[in-house]
Amino acid sequence: GVQAPLGFWDPLGLLDEADQERFDRLRTVEIKHGRISMLAILGHLVTTAGVRLPGAYDLAGDQFSSLPTGLKALSALPAAGVAQTIGFIGLIELGFAQIKEELEADCEARMDAAGW
Repeated sequence: GVQAPLGFWDPLGLLDEADQERFDRLRTVEIKHGRISMLAILGHLVTTAGVRLPGAYDLAGDQFSSLPTGLKALSALPAAGVAQTIGFIGLIELGFAQIKEELEADCEARMDAAGW
């Protein structure tokens, strides 16, 4: 970013010879990852405080309250549960990509209709 008196700050040179499209993509990815990180920290704090979902997370009747907190929960879950979670995250990502394309196309159509 740019902040006086430091000026433009890009220590890794990610924007050397980058166009506006590349800059916008990197900014979008940075904001998205920042938001995901904030949600992850919030989730960790909430579960560490003892707040858990009610009920069981599998058909065997294992309770959410029996899961450890943090990364230890991944080793306590069945592999199929972890795969299901990763697959669900992938579906969410694909859904957002589709919504973004539709919104961009709709905005462009409205701007053309308005003569912009």
